[in-house]
Amino acid sequence: MFSNSIRLIVGDEFITEIILTAAARQAGVNPAEIYVACRREKRCVQLREQYNVRAVLDTSEILPKVKVLMLAFPFGKVTERELADIAKKIPGDAIIISCVYGLRIPAIEKIFQGHAVIRVMMNPMIVTGAGICVYALGGVKAEDSENIAQFLFKSMGKAIKFDSEAELESVGELIISSTIYSFLAVNALIEGGRKNGIDVEKAREVVSQVIAGTVETLINSDAVIDYLIQQGQEQKNLLKRSKPILERYGVIDYMRKSLASADTDEISKFRYRYWQ
Repeated sequence: MFSNSIRLIVGDEFITEIILTAAARQAGVNPAEIYVACRREKRCVQLREQYNVRAVLDTSEILPKVKVLMLAFPFGKVTERELADIAKKIPGDAIIISCVYGLRIPAIEKIFQGHAVIRVMMNPMIVTGAGICVYALGGVKAEDSENIAQFLFKSMGKAIKFDSEAELESVGELIISSTIYSFLAVNALIEGGRKNGIDVEKAREVVSQVIAGTVETLINSDAVIDYLIQQGQEQKNLLKRSKPILERYGVIDYMRKSLASADTDEISKFRYRYWQ
């Protein structure tokens, strides 16, 4: 669909790295075919070396040929005037995809008048194809935008459309909180196992299977499973038994301290140390 199209990402933050990784690994897109508009030459060099992407400071020659323009920067990092300048230079049929948290579709459509707009929120798990992309569409060429959104996002995990932008933003907050909570919970359990003499790889394997199995059971339950879950909830002794184990493993304390300090190293350290 976009094999011969010029694609430009405006923004060189962490989300851009997530998008580039997911595009290459899950969507089969060659990063060398993607342009990234950067603020600093140092960042251009980093992205070129790490992702083989066409990272540039000057987009004047690229913008007139752009077919897919992705906005991926923190809200307010790129000014309305800068976006308006971009809007003047891109073709009239260019598609605008925005990952900017807080930038609503009416504001995007005011700047990029007459363009199809897709607003999307996602989590980092799109890099493995197990993520989630929730999106809403603008009023221009909505049917075409729907096909494009499904085509782009379905390879990265679950793709869900929302008609209400307010609901989309609430879901976006749920995605953020769920992502952080799940990382913290898994890390805390693995760390608890390690501190109690369990091999880290074994702890990782066990915790991963339990979490995956829990999700699979809850999502794909039937009448029999629902009955058994209800019976399990009535087994008060299980909760009483698990509480001191959680305390001894330091799971609750680990999560409380990590949230209190907002320590991103604690949130992600097992991902880098043990999961790669």
